[in-house]
This record gives sequence, C-alpha cells and structure tokens, in this order.
Amino acid sequence: MGKSPAIGARTIGRRQLLRWGGLSLMGAGLAACSAGPLIPRLDVAGGENGGMYFEFATLLCEALVKYKIAENSEALITEASVENLKLLKNGTAGLSLALADTVAQLRPAESSLVALGRVYQNYYHCLVPRESSIRTLADLSGRRLGTGAPGSGTWVTGQRILNATGLDTAMRSPRERQLGYVGGLKALEEGSIDALFLFGGIPVSSITELEQRLPLRLISMSSVLPRLREEYPRLYEPVIIPQDTYAGVAQVDTVGVANLLMANVSLPDSVVSAVVELLVNHARELIPRNSAGIQYLTPDTLISTGGQPLHPAAQAAYRRLHG
Repeated sequence: MGKSPAIGARTIGRRQLLRWGGLSLMGAGLAACSAGPLIPRLDVAGGENGGMYFEFATLLCEALVKYKIAENSEALITEASVENLKLLKNGTAGLSLALADTVAQLRPAESSLVALGRVYQNYYHCLVPRESSIRTLADLSGRRLGTGAPGSGTWVTGQRILNATGLDTAMRSPRERQLGYVGGLKALEEGSIDALFLFGGIPVSSITELEQRLPLRLISMSSVLPRLREEYPRLYEPVIIPQDTYAGVAQVDTVGVANLLMANVSLPDSVVSAVVELLVNHARELIPRNSAGIQYLTPDTLISTGGQPLHPAAQAAYRRLHG
C-alpha cells in the first residue's frame, strides 16, 4: 500500500544501531556457546487466525526457534486477550499477547503475570457501511452492534466506550452481538449488524479485503477519550487512523491501546533476557505483512506498558540495552 511499516516510529541513530548490533552479536555468541535452546518449549497465545495478533505470534515463534531460545514454539489460535491470559496462567502458553486495559482489569487477580514489553499499538475501529446514517457514537443507540468476542479486548474496551458515551443504559443501549473478528466482519457484510467494534494494528487486512466489496466508513472516537483517560489513567491514547489506510476511507480520530507481550513471573530469567534482546535486536523480523501499526521496537517503546509491571529480568535487560 506504499506505507511506512511503522506510524510514529522513532528514527534510530547510528550510534544506537552500532551499540545494539554489538549486543546482538554478544547474544549470538552466547547462543553459539550454549549447548542448545534455553527452554524445550515456549508457545505463544496469539489470537484469531488471520488477525494481526496471530500473525505477530507466528513470527515471534519462528524467531524463538531460529535464535535458539526455544527448541519448539507454536502460535496458539485464541479469541484474544482474556483467553490468552488464562492460557498463560495455566501453563498452556509460555508467552501471550494481551491489550493493556484487559491486563489492568484482570491483573489484581492474576498478580503472577508480568509484561516483557509493549509490542505494538492497537487502534479501535467503529465500522459502518459508507451509506449508513450512523455518523457518531451516539447514533449507535438502538442499533445492532457487534462488540467483539466474549471477554476479548475489543469487548472489554467497547463496554467502557459505551459507558463513556452513556449508551450502556436500558433506554439508549445498542442491541449487542458478541462476535469475534471473523464473524463480526461477515455479519457487517451480510447486513445482520449495523456497526462493528474491532481492535487491531493498522491496516487490518480483513477490513482492507471487505472494503473492496462493501464501501466502509469509520466513526470518530474522540468524544469518549477525555472520560476514558480520566477513569483509566495511562491506558488510552489519542491516535489517528490516516486517510486511505482503507481505500477511500477518511482520516478519523480514535482510541489507542498498547498490546503487551506477557509472561508468568516464574519464566526463567535467562529466557526473559533472551526474549527482550530478540525484541530489540531483531524487531524487523517481527513486523506482520502490510502492517503500519507496529512500532520499530526499541527500549523506549517496549517499556511503555501502560503502568503494568515488567518481569524483573526484563527490567534488567532494558537497563543494559539503554546503556
């Protein structure tokens, strides 16, 4: 689509590249001297097949094996954040992706779960057919609205958006359907819902494909940001989906939330440190195809975890990488 692979990405200076390159060589030397992978298996809980969560998780798994961090690694198909954290908690996954606001909501009961870093920015989409009479969030009152799979990050944030807009009352509420990523887009195309909430890095490839068959429009989320930021400090950021991110779709202001790579605090320090160095030194290998929403990963961006605590070994690794 002719876009840069990162929106808002930092320009990396030559000295930083040289310093990080040296660290990368050091890490490679350590791996070469080791007897083998650091851990037999390290699966990553991702998301729905075809979504950016799953694509990023797949690339990460390939890199974990390539750089001898894990002997085996598989990306797990899930319904996103809440399920991912459950799989992490019960040991089915060794790493998981989760939205920062979902982590913040669940973490008081899951205090053993910690972040390894912020891996990319998510953009909240409110999609309607281009000819729809829905122009603002307030217009969703009484309409059929896809709000995300049960317990997904899309659903969690969507409920907060409806609350901030005053659409969670019996008199004004939309008629909600809890549809996952694939099911929601299909329902919008078929006309069985009037609007769809969806979270993702941009561009979301499935939206790009749908727009070729059904002209779409995005609804601004700017009206809810002040209340969201007041009630949930450090979690929600003002972001822009630029014009023509999806062909013919105008620029829109919306809500941004960090996507975190999570682990259990019991994950060995050596593994955590190696994963952090992988995120920094091999970031370009982790950018999903056609993605514009992922950051070039640097220590500065990775530690922006929306207030969620880092694994102690990750903290130590970032201090080393920061110099």
